[in-house]
Amino acid sequence: MPSAGAGAAFLLRPISATTRPLISLSCTGAGDSANHKSHLLFRLHHSRRRMPVPRLSLTPAPTGSNNSPPSPPPASPEPPPPPFSRWSPPRAIWRGLSALLLAGQVFHRVLTGRVHRRNLLAQLRRVGPGSAGVSLLTAAFVGMAFTIQFVREFTRLGLHRSVGGVLALALSRELSPVVTAVVAAGRVGSAFAAELGTMQVSEQTDTLRVLGAQPVDYLVVPRVVACVLALPVLTLMSFALGLASSAFLADSIFGVSTSIILESARRALRPWDLISSLLKSQVFGAIIAVVSCAWGVTTHGGAKGVGESTTSAVVVSLVGIFVADFALSCLFFQGAGDSLKYAMG
Repeated sequence: MPSAGAGAAFLLRPISATTRPLISLSCTGAGDSANHKSHLLFRLHHSRRRMPVPRLSLTPAPTGSNNSPPSPPPASPEPPPPPFSRWSPPRAIWRGLSALLLAGQVFHRVLTGRVHRRNLLAQLRRVGPGSAGVSLLTAAFVGMAFTIQFVREFTRLGLHRSVGGVLALALSRELSPVVTAVVAAGRVGSAFAAELGTMQVSEQTDTLRVLGAQPVDYLVVPRVVACVLALPVLTLMSFALGLASSAFLADSIFGVSTSIILESARRALRPWDLISSLLKSQVFGAIIAVVSCAWGVTTHGGAKGVGESTTSAVVVSLVGIFVADFALSCLFFQGAGDSLKYAMG
C-alpha cells in the first residue's frame, strides 16, 4: 500500500470493463515533506458509448399481431327507454285530429275576414262551372233511373197522380245533395288532395312561410269557402234537371202527363225541403274540402304518398258524406209524414 507522501490514484469504474472511467480522482504530492501540497484533480471522461436507458410504456403490450388495434374497453349497458317513448298514434287518428284543427282555423279566418279573394274566385270557378257538367249529367240519369223504378209500379196501383210528389221529395231531400256531393268528392276533393300533397312533398308550403304567407290563408280557406258556396247552387241545378228528366221520361214512355207530375211535385214540396237540401250541401261541401285539404297537407313519402293521400281523402270524404246525411236526415225529417198526402191531392 503506498505511503501518504507518494502519489495515489483512485479510479471509479463502471461495472462494464469496456468503458473508460467516468471519474478519475488523483492525489499527488511534490517537493519536500515540509512544503506538502496536494492537488485533487477531477476528470470527467465521456464514455465511448452511451448507457442504455430503459423506456417505460403505459399501454399494455398487444397479445396478437403488431398491426391489430387495441381492443376497446367494454361498453356500459344502456338504460331501458321510458314507456311509450317510441309509440306514435295511428296515422288515421292524427290525420283526423289535423282535420279538426284545420276546420277550426278556417272557421276563425272566415269570422275575422282573412280570406284571399282572388284565390277564392279562382276556386269558385273551378268548383262551380268546372263541375257543373258532370253533376248535371249524373243528376239527369239518376232521375231517369229513379223514374223507371217507381212510375210503372205507381201506375199499376192507380197512384199516378202522386208520382211527381214522390220524385220531387226523393230528389230534393236525398238524391240531389248526395249525388252532387259524391261527384264533387271524386272530382274536386281528389284534385285538392293531390295539389296540396304535391306542394307538401316538394316543400312549396315551406316556401310560402318563408315569403311571409300563411298556407292556411292562401291555400285552404279559399277552397273550403268555394265548396261551401258552390255546392248548394249545383244541388239546385241538379234537382231541377233531375225532375225535368223524370217528367220527360214518364210522359214519353209511361204515358203520365208532364203537367200531372209537376202539379204533384208542387203540392208535395215545402220550402223546408229545399232549405234542408241546401244545408246538407253546405255541410257536404265543408266535409269534402276540409278532409281533402287536411289529407293533402299531411302527405309525406313522395309520389307514392301523394297517390295514397288522394285515394284516402276521397274514401274518407264519401264516408263522411253518408254519415252526415244520416244524421241530418234524422234531425230534419224526423216528424215529416204529410208530404205524400198533399201530393195525392
